[in-house]
Amino acid sequence: MNNDFYITPCKSICEINRSSGLCIGCGRTREEIAKWTTFTHEERMAIMKRLGYGKRRNRDKIKPHS
Repeated sequence: MNNDFYITPCKSICEINRSSGLCIGCGRTREEIAKWTTFTHEERMAIMKRLGYGKRRNRDKIKPHS
């Protein structure tokens, strides 16, 4: 895999919640945000998985067109 390409959960809403210590936009910690570009692909994907990326969304509410 090309290490020059990486995905990020950043939503450009960069504000840390004081009680949780997590960004209200992406859910990462300050340390995760600061070190994001130095993490390996596997480290980034583990964080993305923790944040809920890669899970299928509930599609029960979507009805096919008749």
